Amino acid sequence: MPLTGKHAQLPLALNINHSSSLENFICADNFLIDSLKQVASDQNQSVTYLWGTSGSGKTHCLQAVCQQAGLYGRTISYLPLAELTQYPANILEGMEAASLVCVDDIHCLSAQADWQQAVFNLFNSVYQGGGNLLFSGLTPPRELGLSLADLVSRLEWGPVFHLSGLKDEQKIEALKIRARERGLELENEPARFLLNRFPRNLNALFEVLDKLDQESLVKQRRITIPFIREVFAGQV
Repeated sequence: MPLTGKHAQLPLALNINHSSSLENFICADNFLIDSLKQVASDQNQSVTYLWGTSGSGKTHCLQAVCQQAGLYGRTISYLPLAELTQYPANILEGMEAASLVCVDDIHCLSAQADWQQAVFNLFNSVYQGGGNLLFSGLTPPRELGLSLADLVSRLEWGPVFHLSGLKDEQKIEALKIRARERGLELENEPARFLLNRFPRNLNALFEVLDKLDQESLVKQRRITIPFIREVFAGQV
């Protein structure tokens, strides 16, 4: 996954979770998945916007698209704005060479006019060069509170998808899929126990599963409710 421009020097610019994929994303909207696969594989100019509450899977989707696009040998820029906005906005200079730019958490720019202008300039350069742009935010574009109206309008140039929060059964399925990817056996009851005893945000649940994975390797134990109680003694 080649890096371009000044962001190649930034430690936070490409913190991609390599377990994120479109195959393990739980979603009932097949059109969304097909659209994201198209973004990953197609170098014709396009703009796609995803919005939803925290934990709805926006970052997972963006990082999954980056990884899939990398399999096609594409040049990619992944921009987690929640982290990058601590830097001057001019770090985006030179990124227009990427054929795919994924901008995560654009809502973070609501009070940062310089960053809005920088993202607007990057948008124009990538789009005019025939590349793909994929954005995520907490709200639809018009509710982001951005002061740069031209940037808001550009975010609506393509399809806008709403990622709704997962239901409990979908979260359990997501936990089981993540466990299988780690070579673990996670049955329904332990998975439901995790859902009922820990924060229900999927990212937080995945962190709990990571801890259980480590402990199960050390102790050579299956993930059962007694084992979860043992690992998180005093917390559940």
